[in-house]
Amino acid sequence: MLMLFAACGTQLGNYNELTAKRDSLQQSILDTKKEVLNIEKAIAGIDTALSNDDLKTKKKIIMKKNKIATLEHEISELHNSLAVKGTKKRTITVDVKNMIGEPFNHYFLVYGNVEADKYGMISPEMNGKVESISVKEGAFVKKGTLLLALNTEAIEKQIKGTKSGLEMAEITFKKQKALWDQEIGSEIQYLQAKSTKESIEAQLETLQSQVRMAQIRAPYDGTVNKIFPNKGEMAGPSFPVIEFVNLSKITVRANVSEKYISKVKKGQNVELSFASLPNFRIKTPIIRVSKVIDPKSRTFEIELKLDNNNEMIKPNMVSTIRINDFSDNDAFVIPSLAIKNDITGSFVYIVVEKEDKNMVEKRKVETGLSFNDQSMITSGLKKHNKVIVKGFNLVSNGITVNIKKPL
Repeated sequence: MLMLFAACGTQLGNYNELTAKRDSLQQSILDTKKEVLNIEKAIAGIDTALSNDDLKTKKKIIMKKNKIATLEHEISELHNSLAVKGTKKRTITVDVKNMIGEPFNHYFLVYGNVEADKYGMISPEMNGKVESISVKEGAFVKKGTLLLALNTEAIEKQIKGTKSGLEMAEITFKKQKALWDQEIGSEIQYLQAKSTKESIEAQLETLQSQVRMAQIRAPYDGTVNKIFPNKGEMAGPSFPVIEFVNLSKITVRANVSEKYISKVKKGQNVELSFASLPNFRIKTPIIRVSKVIDPKSRTFEIELKLDNNNEMIKPNMVSTIRINDFSDNDAFVIPSLAIKNDITGSFVYIVVEKEDKNMVEKRKVETGLSFNDQSMITSGLKKHNKVIVKGFNLVSNGITVNIKKPL
């Protein structure tokens, strides 16, 4: 104990160390008092006639009380040291925020997937060998532009023969019609000639449509993103040959938890951002809210539409959608870090004027929603209370501070 007093008398340490030591000693006193109480309870149950054991017990009580007196003396010494340190220590400077009503908005986030409104994996309508590829990957083409053609040599030969047969059928029909108009010949001969001509015309149209089916043309203005086969390879309806896309219009779909069903409405404006486009943000309305909850994920789908004329946004990108679910135009808002907690609940430090000094006061509060490291205080503060928002870790209840910058 003499060494402890010498240490306290010669080198008291910094403020935090002294405070920690004081708290430790106070805890020791509490423990000792509890032990004394237990011993006194034990004595109360002993007969008045003291035995040797009773004398030992009384001796223990005296020793414990001496220990308490010693500890209380040490605490007194530490309090004096803290007082000396406090007078020498520079007054803490803090920043405060004056409590006036201000807007507070809370948002929740969902993540959506980007889809192009005009996107296709194009396949030919018939089987055949790739005869020609008329475009290159990355090319932008207009609607109707020939992209790829299959070999149609056999069909072309059939068309040639069919055209020859059609010429003869047309000549025969014209002669039979002329005779029929003059009431020469039989009606059956006229009808047979007409039927033959029309049948061959239908055959020719079928063959020509097969040629068109062998040609892949751009279904709309867009970009040839990918060409899968090479010239000479086989292609058919079962395998896509060209990936084709127009990025001027895109759709974003996202799944939202059913707990927000009352917070999301068609026409409600939301904010979109993309991790891969850090400087790009856009506000757009929700154009569709699903009427059905998915039974597995317990979510419902929302849909957004965007103009994408500069083509920055690509299909399958992930978007972050920020949806407002709470707003208050007259709220008390402070940094979330300025809110402290102890066994009694949440509290903040405010600065009040007492005797021309800025004194710190601990104020119990109740908190509301938080967003972007800002929290709303629902009770415990009044207008023009000055809440410490910088330096709150350096202060305690009742100390004097300087105010640096009211916010």
